[in-house]
Amino acid sequence: MYASAKASSSHQHIGALTAAERGPEWMATYSCTPWCAMDHNSPGNTFEWHQAAPAIIPPLDVLHDEGDGEPFLTAHVTTVNFEPDVFGIESELWIWSGGRSYELDEEQTDRLIADIESFLPHLRAARTLLAEARKGDRPCDPAARAKADAEREERVAATREVEVAKTEPAPAPPLSAEQYSEMVRVPVRAALQHAQDVPAMARAMSAAVHAAIREAGAEPYLCGCGEGNLAYKGMLPCVLPYGHSGDHRSSTGEAFAHCTERARNEHAGQAVQSMK
Repeated sequence: MYASAKASSSHQHIGALTAAERGPEWMATYSCTPWCAMDHNSPGNTFEWHQAAPAIIPPLDVLHDEGDGEPFLTAHVTTVNFEPDVFGIESELWIWSGGRSYELDEEQTDRLIADIESFLPHLRAARTLLAEARKGDRPCDPAARAKADAEREERVAATREVEVAKTEPAPAPPLSAEQYSEMVRVPVRAALQHAQDVPAMARAMSAAVHAAIREAGAEPYLCGCGEGNLAYKGMLPCVLPYGHSGDHRSSTGEAFAHCTERARNEHAGQAVQSMK
């Protein structure tokens, strides 16, 4: 019922008037306790509960506190009396610390006070030790600090490169001419089975292959004759200039004779039959 009260600002009632200072009419209107410091007219404040002005320990990081930072520790006496005949009346000490809230009764509050009191001598001793330890403090050397930071970044970058290299897959071995040939046969078989435009597909594949060759920096292979060696399966095509005389020569240096139109047609017919 009053969970949202715990999310309210832990020090919003600092310096506010109490209900007793506001007068009997105020107290009667909001069923207010005399010590309540809530402004029930303000947006977000309700008359379902009542809170005293808080006891607080200010934010430790005062350099970043512009008046709206959360205190280090806050204690509110809070009474919830919404529809008391139905829900009753409940009073607790609400503690805010480190973004968390706690609801304490008197016995729990006594234990908290005892813990804080026993903590204070240790805190004072720690403060004395801190003053002694700080006598040996000295500022850093900006140049040495920059050098150390740069060296650390280099080590981190080198370690990252090693880790990336470990996770990268090893390069695949180059495909043989036979493997390339089989890769081409598969889509051609599919085209024949489905009566697709094989010449158009072949032109598209040729364009894609040429583009890949250019991207790989092997464009000189595109400027050759390009005639394939029909006598030997899997051999590379001729790379000599267009219109050259004499035998063809592949990129591996192998020479092979010119094919007649008849031989070319016979080979093409055998290839189509083998793929069906």
